[in-house]
Amino acid sequence: HKQGDRGWQDDLQTFAADSDLLLLQETVLDGTLQQMIDTAGMRWVMASSFAYRDEDIGVLTATHVAPVASCTQRVVEPLLRLPKSAIISWFALAGSPSTLAVVNVHAINFSLSIDAYRAQFAALGDVLAVHDGPIILAGDLNTWSTARKEAVGDVASRLGLIEVTFDDDRRTLFFGNQLDHIYIRGLRVIASSAVAVTSSDHNPVTATLQSASQ
Repeated sequence: HKQGDRGWQDDLQTFAADSDLLLLQETVLDGTLQQMIDTAGMRWVMASSFAYRDEDIGVLTATHVAPVASCTQRVVEPLLRLPKSAIISWFALAGSPSTLAVVNVHAINFSLSIDAYRAQFAALGDVLAVHDGPIILAGDLNTWSTARKEAVGDVASRLGLIEVTFDDDRRTLFFGNQLDHIYIRGLRVIASSAVAVTSSDHNPVTATLQSASQ
């Protein structure tokens, strides 16, 4: 909620302390956020969607190790004309020649047709199609309709991704559909949860993952 809700610092501090990977959407890159990430001992990369009052707003991936590479994708929402962004980061894996691809997505929300939404995920799929290692794709996918869920499902099927499920599913709903998702490949789920908070308009989702080869 662009760091506008009470208690976001406390919740973010807790998640940062407990996580190796922290994927944020609608992030305002202000001094408070940067200091919190630095205090947690994390590095960060950001895909800025736009700037407001000289502060970048977009998706941010924070980790305890620096990625070996990152790339950014931006698309413009057909109706509001505000960009949405995604960032793909690749991380070295100990004892493996492969890398882990981590995709942090804030998907198009408002559009009259499904075409722009499909194009956003097709472009992500094109980048990931040449990656042969494990993948985490997560974020606010704005899957508030059947057509949108099918569009994400098509890309997931193309890449061999499976969706992480939640026994106590407290994910935020819009039109009766969950908006936030975690998809994986080459990894197994040890634990997963959706955490109810008042510090954001979306309840965070978490997963503990392990290499499928271990």
